[in-house]
Amino acid sequence: MYIDENEVDGFELSYSVQVGTQQLELLVDELDSGDCYWQLTDACGQVLQRSNRYQDQALCLRDGLNNALPMR
Repeated sequence: MYIDENEVDGFELSYSVQVGTQQLELLVDELDSGDCYWQLTDACGQVLQRSNRYQDQALCLRDGLNNALPMR
């Protein structure tokens, strides 16, 4: 899967949590719009999955956690 790094230019890592062998990261554009993305990375930092742009950081984090955590 190809993930365009230009999408997140200007976004800063605001929050990161390890989920199993992956990292869930919340990237926020704090200087301009406040929009954010969540992304899952592997141990080497390679992006495995990235969300669409969110305007609400709480919803972004919730959806990222739902994606990262295994279904029970």
